[in-house]
Amino acid sequence: MSHELMITHYENHICACYYEENQLTELQLITPSILGNIYVAKVQNVVKNLEAAFVEIQPGVVCYYSLQENSHHFLNPKNTDRLVAGDEMLVQVTKEAIKSKAPTVGAELHLTGNLVVVTLGNGKVGVSKKLPKDEKTQAMKTALEQCLPKGYGAILRTNSYESSMEAVEKECRELLQQLTAIVEQAGYHKAYSCLYQEQTALGKLLNDYNNPDLTQIITDIPEIAAEVRDSLPEADREKVRLHSGELQPLYALYRLDRDWKEITEKRVWLKSGAYLVIEQTEAMVVIDVNTGKAVNKKKREEHFLKVNQEAATEIARQLRLRNLSGIIMIDFIDMENLMHKDALIQHLCREIKKDRVQTAYVDMTALNLVELTRKKVQKSLAEQL
Repeated sequence: MSHELMITHYENHICACYYEENQLTELQLITPSILGNIYVAKVQNVVKNLEAAFVEIQPGVVCYYSLQENSHHFLNPKNTDRLVAGDEMLVQVTKEAIKSKAPTVGAELHLTGNLVVVTLGNGKVGVSKKLPKDEKTQAMKTALEQCLPKGYGAILRTNSYESSMEAVEKECRELLQQLTAIVEQAGYHKAYSCLYQEQTALGKLLNDYNNPDLTQIITDIPEIAAEVRDSLPEADREKVRLHSGELQPLYALYRLDRDWKEITEKRVWLKSGAYLVIEQTEAMVVIDVNTGKAVNKKKREEHFLKVNQEAATEIARQLRLRNLSGIIMIDFIDMENLMHKDALIQHLCREIKKDRVQTAYVDMTALNLVELTRKKVQKSLAEQL
């Protein structure tokens, strides 16, 4: 399969566009972010009925902190585990501010590499869901379990499967050493200190997208081309290409103007003549599938199944493109045949498995509405714009 990462200026933004088989599947704006940063935070107040606290990571930047989901890393002397206003502790930003919600921080720290994620607070070694359950995966998992001290854990990323055992262990040791140093030095820093800054937005992108399937990284921004080359292993630098733009701008070559118009509108047309209507509300994302011009009076049920499956494929793509998250309700075209309904759900589940962000099928309600959830990590594209 041909996978390409294209980075260019468009509509006053630096856009990173990921293409699979010449089709745009993900679009991210390269902007400053606090996601993944580690801070010495000060507790502002504790809200018992919410089982939560609000902590300041920088003057005026207040974040949500769950009391149920975290074991606190106190930095001030304490005789109890109870959290009170004024306490100082070590936290990491796990979610950016979304709509009216404050950023979320947690006490389970992690550092992300290209092959491995090293964690503190969860002493287990996990593996990416996309890794095969075979001897090689198990051997890498066992090797990490042996080299991690008590209290530290790790997650094998998808990229690790194509790498050597030595490379995986080496990156794990380097991340472990870095995370240990952060924890040991935290007590010497005052409140609001940033002890670790996550990679630049571009660095995060390369961590996410630089996999064996990626065939080319193309940009028309010389500074970005240089930064990408410097950050990639020497063997991968040949993937990077700087577009001169003498004949045609890069955004026009990839038809980004057409795709941009599509993903910033509510209505999305399908090849069959049917269309989707995508509404992002405060509570959830609602998607309606309409037959539109796709009409076939002879084989009605088979036709509806075909249109619904086409819609399911496009919905999975639009969730990635628009970075829609939370509760997602889909109103497919009604079908009476139970086997057709099962076929549709199986097709939808296969499509959402392609998503890097955790996405899950929940249920089909009595009103034939399909429920999905998609993990909230970053703002949706509409919010960023």
